[in-house]
Amino acid sequence: MMSLQERVVQKVNGLSEDNLQFLLEMIERFMWTDSTEEKTGDEGTLTPKMKAFLELEEMLVPVSEELDYDRELAEARKEKYDYTG
Repeated sequence: MMSLQERVVQKVNGLSEDNLQFLLEMIERFMWTDSTEEKTGDEGTLTPKMKAFLELEEMLVPVSEELDYDRELAEARKEKYDYTG
Protein backbone atom coordinates (compact mmCIF):
# COMPACT_ATOMS: atom_id res chain seq x y z
CA MET A 1 0.00 0.00 0.00
CA MET A 2 1.38 3.39 -1.04
CA SER A 3 1.57 6.28 1.38
CA LEU A 4 -0.48 9.38 0.76
CA GLN A 5 2.62 11.34 -0.26
CA GLU A 6 3.61 8.66 -2.80
CA ARG A 7 0.12 8.68 -4.30
CA VAL A 8 0.18 12.48 -4.61
CA VAL A 9 3.63 12.45 -6.23
CA GLN A 10 2.45 9.80 -8.69
CA LYS A 11 -0.56 11.94 -9.69
CA VAL A 12 1.54 15.10 -10.01
CA ASN A 13 4.09 13.35 -12.23
CA GLY A 14 1.33 12.72 -14.79
CA LEU A 15 0.23 16.37 -15.11
CA SER A 16 0.91 18.64 -18.07
CA GLU A 17 2.91 21.89 -17.70
CA ASP A 18 -0.27 24.00 -17.71
CA ASN A 19 -1.86 21.85 -15.04
CA LEU A 20 1.33 21.95 -12.96
CA GLN A 21 1.34 25.76 -13.11
CA PHE A 22 -2.31 25.85 -12.05
CA LEU A 23 -1.66 23.38 -9.22
CA LEU A 24 1.28 25.43 -7.98
CA GLU A 25 -0.82 28.60 -7.93
CA MET A 26 -3.57 26.81 -6.02
CA ILE A 27 -1.13 25.38 -3.47
CA GLU A 28 0.38 28.82 -2.91
CA ARG A 29 -3.09 30.30 -2.52
CA PHE A 30 -4.11 27.70 0.07
CA MET A 31 -0.94 28.29 2.04
CA TRP A 32 -1.59 32.02 2.41
CA THR A 33 -3.15 32.99 5.70
CA ASP A 34 -3.78 36.74 5.31
CA SER A 35 -4.79 38.50 2.09
CA THR A 36 -3.08 41.72 3.23
CA GLU A 37 0.39 40.21 3.69
CA GLU A 38 2.86 40.25 0.81
CA LYS A 39 2.28 37.15 -1.30
CA THR A 40 5.19 36.11 -3.44
CA GLY A 41 5.93 33.25 -5.79
CA ASP A 42 9.23 31.45 -6.33
CA GLU A 43 10.76 34.52 -7.96
CA GLY A 44 9.80 36.77 -5.05
CA THR A 45 7.16 38.70 -7.02
CA LEU A 46 3.47 38.31 -7.69
CA THR A 47 2.34 37.15 -11.08
CA PRO A 48 0.07 39.59 -12.93
CA LYS A 49 -2.82 37.12 -12.58
CA MET A 50 -2.36 36.89 -8.82
CA LYS A 51 -2.07 40.70 -8.50
CA ALA A 52 -5.36 41.11 -10.36
CA PHE A 53 -7.02 38.42 -8.26
CA LEU A 54 -5.89 40.05 -5.02
CA GLU A 55 -7.14 43.45 -6.19
CA LEU A 56 -10.55 41.96 -7.01
CA GLU A 57 -10.65 40.10 -3.70
CA GLU A 58 -10.08 43.37 -1.83
CA MET A 59 -13.04 44.94 -3.65
CA LEU A 60 -15.50 42.37 -2.33
CA VAL A 61 -18.27 43.95 -0.31
CA PRO A 62 -20.58 41.74 1.75
CA VAL A 63 -24.25 41.96 0.84
CA SER A 64 -26.52 43.06 3.64
CA GLU A 65 -28.76 40.31 4.96
CA GLU A 66 -31.54 42.87 5.28
CA LEU A 67 -31.83 43.32 1.51
CA ASP A 68 -35.47 43.86 0.52
CA TYR A 69 -35.73 42.09 -2.82
CA ASP A 70 -39.26 43.29 -3.57
CA ARG A 71 -38.24 46.92 -3.00
CA GLU A 72 -35.08 46.46 -5.12
CA LEU A 73 -37.14 44.93 -7.93
CA ALA A 74 -39.70 47.75 -7.79
CA GLU A 75 -36.96 50.38 -7.90
CA ALA A 76 -35.26 48.67 -10.84
CA ARG A 77 -38.54 48.42 -12.75
CA LYS A 78 -39.35 52.04 -12.06
CA GLU A 79 -35.89 53.13 -13.20
CA LYS A 80 -35.90 51.01 -16.34
CA TYR A 81 -39.56 51.10 -17.40
CA ASP A 82 -40.96 53.96 -15.33
CA TYR A 83 -43.26 51.29 -13.89
CA THR A 84 -44.83 52.00 -10.52
CA GLY A 85 -46.94 48.84 -10.00
